[in-house]
Amino acid sequence: MTRELKIVLEQMESVTNNNEITLHFLDEHEEEIELCFYLFNKDEVKEGQLGYRIDELGNSLLGNDKGDWKEDWFVIGYDQYLGDPLFVDINDKNYPILTAEHGMGEWVPNIMYNSLKEFINDLGTTES
Repeated sequence: MTRELKIVLEQMESVTNNNEITLHFLDEHEEEIELCFYLFNKDEVKEGQLGYRIDELGNSLLGNDKGDWKEDWFVIGYDQYLGDPLFVDINDKNYPILTAEHGMGEWVPNIMYNSLKEFINDLGTTES
């Protein structure tokens, strides 16, 4: 586990003791949508990379081509309804929180939070 990933996980654990969280967002039509996520604790993060960073045999799934999983992306949880990964980009010192549709043949990241700080602020005000 990288130093940056440890920082992210420690900050997340400082605001929530629960692995299951519910977040509320407004869609493009200003209608509220509810997303339920499972957040990994430190002991689950390594296994949580399976299918993203590594395959079942421990082979790397990382790449530099468009749609590949990137070296700096670490899965920190997943959408409980859809299975889409929730991940952090540790290359950006703001540690943005991203998601991408699972099973599409390529990874197209969507920013959920521009920074870990924004995400933690939501975690601190969200009832699980």
